[in-house]
Amino acid sequence: MSKYVDQEYVFQLWQEYLRSRDLSDQIRYIAESSPEIKSLVLEFNDIFNASGNLAEIVLEQPEMTLKEGEVAIASLLDPDLNVPINLRIKDLYRSQWINIRKLRAEDLTHFIAMEGIVRKATEVRPKLLQGVFSCSSCGHEQEIVQESFVFSEPLECNKDDGGCGKRTGSTTFKFIPQRSRFIDSQKIEIQEIPEDLRGGDQPQRISILLEDDTCGKVAPGDKVNLTGILKAKQRKEGQVKATVFDIYLQGNYVKMDDQVFDEMNLSEEDIDRAKMLAKDPAIYKKIIRSIAPSIFRLDHIKEALMLQLFGGVNKEFPDGSKGRGDIHILLVGDPGTAKSQLLTYMARLAPRGIFTSGKSASAAGLTAAVIKDEFGEGRYTLEAGVMVLADKGLACIDELDKMTDSDRSAMHEAMEQQTVSIAKAGIQSTLQSRCSVLGAANPKQGRFRAGEGRHDQINLPPPLKSRFDLIFTMTDEPDNKKDRELARSVIRHHRIGEIRRLSLIGDKTYETMIDNEDPELNEAMPAIDPEELRKYVAYSKRICYPILTEEAMSEIIDFYVSLRERSAGPMGDSGRVALTARQLEALIRMAEASARIRLSNTVTLADAKTSIRLMETSLKDVAMTESGDFDIDGIMGSGFKSQKDKMYEIISIIRESKTKEGRITRSDLAQIAKDRNITEAELDRYLKKLQDEGAIFEPRSGEFSVL
Repeated sequence: MSKYVDQEYVFQLWQEYLRSRDLSDQIRYIAESSPEIKSLVLEFNDIFNASGNLAEIVLEQPEMTLKEGEVAIASLLDPDLNVPINLRIKDLYRSQWINIRKLRAEDLTHFIAMEGIVRKATEVRPKLLQGVFSCSSCGHEQEIVQESFVFSEPLECNKDDGGCGKRTGSTTFKFIPQRSRFIDSQKIEIQEIPEDLRGGDQPQRISILLEDDTCGKVAPGDKVNLTGILKAKQRKEGQVKATVFDIYLQGNYVKMDDQVFDEMNLSEEDIDRAKMLAKDPAIYKKIIRSIAPSIFRLDHIKEALMLQLFGGVNKEFPDGSKGRGDIHILLVGDPGTAKSQLLTYMARLAPRGIFTSGKSASAAGLTAAVIKDEFGEGRYTLEAGVMVLADKGLACIDELDKMTDSDRSAMHEAMEQQTVSIAKAGIQSTLQSRCSVLGAANPKQGRFRAGEGRHDQINLPPPLKSRFDLIFTMTDEPDNKKDRELARSVIRHHRIGEIRRLSLIGDKTYETMIDNEDPELNEAMPAIDPEELRKYVAYSKRICYPILTEEAMSEIIDFYVSLRERSAGPMGDSGRVALTARQLEALIRMAEASARIRLSNTVTLADAKTSIRLMETSLKDVAMTESGDFDIDGIMGSGFKSQKDKMYEIISIIRESKTKEGRITRSDLAQIAKDRNITEAELDRYLKKLQDEGAIFEPRSGEFSVL
């Protein structure tokens, strides 16, 4: 077909198509329903089936073709219904879908489709389509169609149309907004979806111009499919026009894609393979072996990460409230315990994973920000942060302890309510952040100290700690047997890396080791290929919504009630709380995730026991008292109930026994404390803590007083 097509011919093709599909009644209904409905939406496949020529012209010359299509639509309306109707085309063939980073000059002016995540969005504002201007000399009015980004005014008062003929220098033209035609407009920016990125690529972006009824439908963090015309805008270097052009998409149709895991196109072969894996009795062990196999052991943490990968079920209750299914995990460990390596691996493995480091992250970077920059052309723009971009995925945040308290506090709402609320510069918006959070931090002073409770050494505020379902500590303590196994594993993996590197440059010295699948090489390889595992997770999340059985419910209830009962003490006055409803909900989420791993829609007794075992492991790390009982205040409060009681006891001793100078010596304090079952080591530890908190002070060395 010729590159240039006669407009009249295109108009006739549209008329034939609209009549063949008997769309007159639908078009009249749209006109009568305006402004609630403003567009006629057509499927590209239907246009192609009706007229292959018309479909081809749509792709090659979309701007002219769409205008003629709208004229053809208007020709089917009665004169009394003079309402403009937009023509939208959706569902282009996959061959017309182009990745943002693959856009090239030959794609300009063509009709294409693309997908991405909304990164920025401006406010919806009116745009002038057709301006009416009045001549100040004679009062003659004329219309000027606005076809560019620059406001166009008349050059002269048109004589042929009844004007005075004066040019711009001799008269002025007054713009009349009441008689002019405006249309809603919005500018958004989308970036590539994480699934398309490999090897730490920086996601590329493109601006989208939306008009009329496509405006205001999407928010930062939404995953969208778009069709539109690829256009170019000339750059300016100062007042000089450059030869390089910026590209943007003139949006025609926008569709929100809420099914994030449908981003992965699963073939029948992928689905069959997933069903086969689900039947494997060793599926749990295989997935655990597939999570960072180069990291030695840590099987209990990898098991928890496995559950986080699959996640529980997001629910909506009859009263309208919602329950999250995403599992949050915190790793606190000594340097060199592979925390960061686990996080980066999980970010690559998750179907929608994003990694960031708290050291370089701010509250706005993690959640969302309202900014004023060139993108919004002087207007305020809403920009999504990490936890919004990771919606329905996994946000891996390293170095949490290096962030400021104000930056960390921004995560509270995003983790529990799974929304990010913005109220700034006249913009009020709530964005979705339905993601799991995998955090990592170092303990206070960089390393865990022996003799002190681990819960005291987690350098995070209690409100943030309490939002994590599981907290694991990772210590680096000398142990001859474990150290030897670890060293052997690390050296073995390095040797395998060396051999693989040699094979890449053509050295055949060790090719027999690779050809014969040496056990050393097998140990370093994941049991399930990462891409296959990603597809398995996506398929599981797509089809599995497990329901608790009576046996699973009873097991979880019995565990919860028994721990609460034990913590109450013999007379019910202990004041210590072993578990709260937050841990109960975490148990349910993990049990659901365990069922999803088997592609099962039933949560069994075994799933409940798996979640209970991991919860007990986590509680032993951060919520176990010296007596061997659990006290959730180690996570949710400022310390164990027993410790706080002894600290209050020390304050009471100082207050009651101080001399007339208002202080008490340490030796006198130690003697009284001993009678009240507080050891010397405990006394020193609690005195230091009370001083750090500002409850007591030391006016003289070895003497204490209450503030």
